[in-house]
Amino acid sequence: MLLFIALTIAAICLTFWILDTFKINPKDRYILITGCDTGIGNTLAKSLDKKGCYVFATCLTSEGAESLQKVSSDRLYAINMDITNSDSIKTAFDTVEKILLEKNATLWGLVNNAGVPGYPGFYDWWPREVYRRIIDVNLLGPIEVTNVFLPLIRAKGKGRIVNASSGVALTPFSCSGYSMSKCALEAFSDCLRHQLCYTSISVHMIEPTYFLTHMTDATMKSDKIEMAWNQMTQSQRDYYGRSCIDQIIELTKQEQQVSDPNLHLVSDAMEHALFGWFPWRRYPIGGLVKYVARPASVLPAFIVDYLRRVIVPLPKPQGCH
Repeated sequence: MLLFIALTIAAICLTFWILDTFKINPKDRYILITGCDTGIGNTLAKSLDKKGCYVFATCLTSEGAESLQKVSSDRLYAINMDITNSDSIKTAFDTVEKILLEKNATLWGLVNNAGVPGYPGFYDWWPREVYRRIIDVNLLGPIEVTNVFLPLIRAKGKGRIVNASSGVALTPFSCSGYSMSKCALEAFSDCLRHQLCYTSISVHMIEPTYFLTHMTDATMKSDKIEMAWNQMTQSQRDYYGRSCIDQIIELTKQEQQVSDPNLHLVSDAMEHALFGWFPWRRYPIGGLVKYVARPASVLPAFIVDYLRRVIVPLPKPQGCH
């Protein structure tokens, strides 16, 4: 009996593994990617270019666009676009639409990759403007980009939309606006998939753990923590204490140390979402997401609270009794 169960499980796993290897030919398909200045978006854009795709790689900065264009073929179009600016998005749309009309082509895929990290520390350290900025980039930007470019995918009624979420959306361990923005992005993705159920356009979420990008830059995060300390009221300083600040700075350094430098693991998942015959709705990437965050998402809250204290222990404020 046990042997039968083991063989059945093995057969199911083998079947899924084989199905995962079936892919659509990516050659000559048109893909738009946001956030291609550096990091995962940059890696994905270069990879798709080499595979024969036509890539609209949007970059926030002119320097990023020029740098990417220099190392790419003429199939890649590096375009400036600020996803928090409606005029910038519309200008990029006009450019993409013009090229598609000239090529008599349609947009196959959209990858909402651009994002910003959260501000580490406790929630009351940061003013409303900080959270507004995070939500604007990580949630409202992808929503508007999707709304604007969706008609180019819908022209033939088929294609893929890939949203870069995070493992923290499954079980938020990080106390920052980043977690909130990614939870909301997952809700948007699920609802969008439902709204597109009568088409052949599918929606997918990428849920990585810590990877070595600007999102895990310890120096940048340490500077933000110091900024928070300098802006605190005296009562906040008395409550939290300098030791609390130093411990959180140390946590950001540990986060960077355990971050995976293999960005291709994320870009490979994005490629599978774009071209797999049987793409997943969610792509958990990394052991922390697969074996901790995902299982924890269905556990009782008191267990998850305990896991948070063990896995991501926050320093105790000196004024907390």
